[in-house]
Amino acid sequence: MNRTSTSRRSAAASALLALALGVSAPGAQAALFNIDPSQSSVTYTPSGLVICDPEGNCGMPQAPQTFALSGSFDLRQETVFVTTSFFPFDGYEREQLHFESVAVDSGGAAALGFAFPNYFAVLTGQQFDANENLCSWFPSTGSCWSMGAFGSYQGSFDGASLAMTGTDYVGDFFPSTFSFTVVAQAAEVVNVPEPGTLACLALGALGLGVARRRGGRSCI
Repeated sequence: MNRTSTSRRSAAASALLALALGVSAPGAQAALFNIDPSQSSVTYTPSGLVICDPEGNCGMPQAPQTFALSGSFDLRQETVFVTTSFFPFDGYEREQLHFESVAVDSGGAAALGFAFPNYFAVLTGQQFDANENLCSWFPSTGSCWSMGAFGSYQGSFDGASLAMTGTDYVGDFFPSTFSFTVVAQAAEVVNVPEPGTLACLALGALGLGVARRRGGRSCI
C-alpha cells in the first residue's frame, strides 16, 4: 500500500465518518506530547523481493534499517457517537484518540515512505487500538470487503504519558514493512471547545446585528 492509496482511502472515509460519527456533548481535550527519542524508533524491513537478470544474476536483499523518532504531536481525546442503525436509529458512545499537528522527525524513514499514523484509535480505559482498515472503523450492520496490507497501532495512554507500537506498509504487491515504537510525555493540555459551542459562537457572530435590532435570544 503506497502513500497515494492511503490518501485516497482517508479521503473516501471522510464521508463515512460524517454519516456514522457525531461528536457528543462532552468537550474534547488536546494535549501536546513530546517524543522521547531515546525510546522511540522505526525499523524499515524491505519486502525481500529479489530481482534477477536473464542470466540468473540476482541482487542482494536489503538489510533492515532503524531510525530514531523525535519531535512532537497533539493528541486529541474525544467522545463520539457511533451509529449502528439508521432504521431504527441506534448507536453508542466511544472514546477516540487522534494525532494532530504532527511534527515528527523520522530521519531517513520518511524518504523510504514512512508516515506517522493519521487514523484514529479506540480508547478503552487506558488501552487503545487502531487499524487502518475501514471495515474495522464501524460496527458491521452489513457486509464490508477490503484488501491489502493495512497499518495498525496499539498502546497505553494515561493522560500524561503515551506508549505505543505499530506497523505500517509501503508498496502494493510486495509491501515493505515499518515497525515503530513511540514513547511520549505530555507537555501541555488544552481544552477544546465543543462543536456545539463553536457552532453557537459562529451563529452568534453572524447574527449579532440582527439580535441587537430585534432583541433576539442569546445562544447560551
